Formats: sequence, structure tokens, C-alpha cells
Amino acid sequence: MLPASLPYLVDGLKQGWAFRVAVADSGEMLYVTLGLGQLLVAGRDLNDINQVVVVMVLIAGIGYAVDGLLFRKLETSLRDKWGTAIASA
Repeated sequence: MLPASLPYLVDGLKQGWAFRVAVADSGEMLYVTLGLGQLLVAGRDLNDINQVVVVMVLIAGIGYAVDGLLFRKLETSLRDKWGTAIASA
């Protein structure tokens, strides 16, 4: 039963990671004096579009890197180990 549920557990971890990043950035925007969320707010307050865009790209890049380095490799190893490869047409 566990091998069949592992891909769904990894999907849940990915969703949890995305939610955590959104909540952490929102919390940084409100309460923290140092972080990406605070840099985003500072750029908005100063009307510095370059800072806002750079912080948004950095947040997206971190998300992409975590997805690629952690979750994609985990999904690939699970598919290879348990034989649940995606069917090709």
C-alpha cells in the first residue's frame, strides 16, 4: 500500500512547500525586518520597480531550484524504484 501512495505523498509535500513559501513571504512582508518579503515591500514603498522585479525573480528561482533539486529527483527515484513510470502514448 505504501509504494502506491508515495507519489501522492510527494505531491502533498510539493503543495505544502508552495504554501509554506507563500505564507513565509506574506509574514515577512508584515512582521520581519529582514527577508525577501521585506525587500519586496521596501521596493514597492520606494517605487523601485527594479528591486521588486529582482526579488520576484529570486523567489521564483528559489522555488524552481527546490522543485528541480529536491522534488523532481524524488519523484524520478520513486518512479524508477516502484515501476510507476508515466505511460507514453
